Amino acid sequence: MATSLLNLLLMEVAAIVSIVLLAILVVLSSYRRRSGHPALRLFVWAASTLFLPLVSYAVSAAAKWDAARVPLLLAWTVFLQMLRNTIDTARSSSSTISGSVSSGSKFRPSVEQLARMGWVAFLIVSSGGAAGSPQLTGVLLWLWVLSLLKLIHRLVAAELAKNSFAVGLNAYLVADYMKQLHGRGQGGVGVGGGVHDDVQVPPYLVLGEEKLHIEARPQGYRIGRTTTPPALSIDTGRVVTVDRIWRLSSYGDPLLASYPQLKDLCLSFALFKLQLRRFVGCPLAEAGCHRALAFVQDGLLVGNNPERVFRVVEAELSFLADFLYSKLTVFYASGWWFPALNSLLVLATWVSCLAAGGAIVHDMTSPGTALAVDYQVLRSYLQNHDTVFRVIVGLDVLVSVSFIAAIVFTEGWEIANYVCSDWMKVSAVCEYARRPSWRKSPWARRRLGRVLRLTSIQRWDDRFCQMSILQLRLCYCGCISRQVDRIAKTSVAVPAAVKAAIVETLRTNNGRLGNGELSLSRNGVAEKLLWACRICAGDDGNAEGSVSEQILVWHVATTLVEIKRSEGSHRRPDDGNDGGGDDDDGESDTVVVATRLSRYCAYLVALKPGLLPDHRAWTEELYEGLVEEVARVLARCAGPVVRYERAATCLGGSMNATLRKAAKLGRQLVEEVGGEEVAWKVLAEFWAELILYLAPSENVIAHAKSLRRGGEFITVLWALLGHAGIVCRPEITDI
Repeated sequence: MATSLLNLLLMEVAAIVSIVLLAILVVLSSYRRRSGHPALRLFVWAASTLFLPLVSYAVSAAAKWDAARVPLLLAWTVFLQMLRNTIDTARSSSSTISGSVSSGSKFRPSVEQLARMGWVAFLIVSSGGAAGSPQLTGVLLWLWVLSLLKLIHRLVAAELAKNSFAVGLNAYLVADYMKQLHGRGQGGVGVGGGVHDDVQVPPYLVLGEEKLHIEARPQGYRIGRTTTPPALSIDTGRVVTVDRIWRLSSYGDPLLASYPQLKDLCLSFALFKLQLRRFVGCPLAEAGCHRALAFVQDGLLVGNNPERVFRVVEAELSFLADFLYSKLTVFYASGWWFPALNSLLVLATWVSCLAAGGAIVHDMTSPGTALAVDYQVLRSYLQNHDTVFRVIVGLDVLVSVSFIAAIVFTEGWEIANYVCSDWMKVSAVCEYARRPSWRKSPWARRRLGRVLRLTSIQRWDDRFCQMSILQLRLCYCGCISRQVDRIAKTSVAVPAAVKAAIVETLRTNNGRLGNGELSLSRNGVAEKLLWACRICAGDDGNAEGSVSEQILVWHVATTLVEIKRSEGSHRRPDDGNDGGGDDDDGESDTVVVATRLSRYCAYLVALKPGLLPDHRAWTEELYEGLVEEVARVLARCAGPVVRYERAATCLGGSMNATLRKAAKLGRQLVEEVGGEEVAWKVLAEFWAELILYLAPSENVIAHAKSLRRGGEFITVLWALLGHAGIVCRPEITDI
């Protein structure tokens, strides 16, 4: 009996651990953009890995020492399987972007999941009826049937989505639509925030394009019966486009007037569909097109509101991340029937779980049932140890109630996640635009307003990471120190000054990308500093140019200028800036722009080299060599506080060529450009230009992985420039 008690306690602890880990996994699946920390990912891994061993242990242990407790263990096993099924359908899949989103791998229930379902059914049939009451066995079988129905329901919805023009084939349809659109010269502009911005708004598709007349042709799909995209009036047709929403707003619609952000949300959704083409390998009809550049320059960037530009693109990337890595796509693609049927299944699951709880209580308390007899035997064995008996019974009740509460929570969380999502808002607004009767009904507007006021659970985290290379380190040891850097990195909110500087640079350069040379020429310092924009790898003047080395040279030089500034203002260069907080008080906009972008680019070199132009292996080797030399030089030459003169002298005498170049550039910025204000203006404009130069890339896989881990600031710029038709960076010799 003592061994039985020990096994019982271990089993209950194992069950509680499973509940906690799986509940954490449910929450993290909804807050994916905020769950990139290694410690949080460890919980996800633990919950997925420990599930099968814990369940196997519980069943095998019970079979050996106490058959009377098998019904209770079977109930816990069914509950645990239901939790796992819910989480498997809510979690983002690990599908690979391989040129087609219609492969179906992200939607299909796994073979492992189906095997677990079969195993649980076998346990119920072979063991449940022999020891448990008929009521409990029946409820458990019904719960198993409900889980199977949810899997089948999901499979059917996924197959429909995979083969529909709304989801699986949508990118190809939109690609051919854009070919027709640009072929007819209708890629208009004018999506700013002004009152009369309804003129020339591009007819980008928002919703309902699968309702168009679609004809497969040798060169792709033809949309409509002519080569011209269909003309859509505001009150007719099932297709909703961006210009249709804009016209509806310009006519003074009360709902859109009450929620002006809905226009931008629909624009973000249309841009998400355009961006998706790059992930499936479709050509961009607007690449290099002047009308695409005009759409960004004269549309998105119009006015004095840089925050709006980034808000639109960030919402677009949120839709894209949801499409690639969440279940919201299936809800959206299936119309009303999938959410409605899913809600019915969830309601049936809730009622059945409560019924299962009642059956468990019945087996615990009714005389003559195997579980009640087992409790009586256990109480007789413990004799005067009533406290221990109460603890054991209490743990049984706690585990059962926890499972039921966790299932109710996870099922409800999934529905709430969809109802509050931006997908729901876009669907509601488009349905509103389609139905004149809704627009005329104050009652309908009030009901829609309640939905539109809900805040989405998944939001883009408007932050970027910061790293400073020129800091005191005890030592640097390759991959180990890199992992320390990964854990110790900090993040700050993207300052408004940074967004404004990037938008202004994009406007000023009129779509031209430069690696800093354009800004140096504008500020009249190109003659002195242009060499630092034409850096070659190492000391060999005939070697290839290296953008990664240029970033490191300018980053270290920027840090030297910051150290010099801190000595004049009696403050440390990293006070409040190196990720410790988001407060930029006391700093000019140029200082904020230069330091934040410098540290973000250093972070990209250190931890995200795949998002940069240079080869990953080269960038990693360059970074490790430089940081190792920085640790050695500063430990030898600098005191507890890094001083400008001493740091510049030590770095200038370093054996590392990159540090010598950085020391030279830092001295020039401090001593030769015409004062501190000019130096910071030069640096701010340089970094704003360079970050735009780094953004264009054909490495879609790297950005897809970035979206799965929460997204990067450079991915926002990559998407923005893509809509301007800028999909690759020019060679330095072409600038």
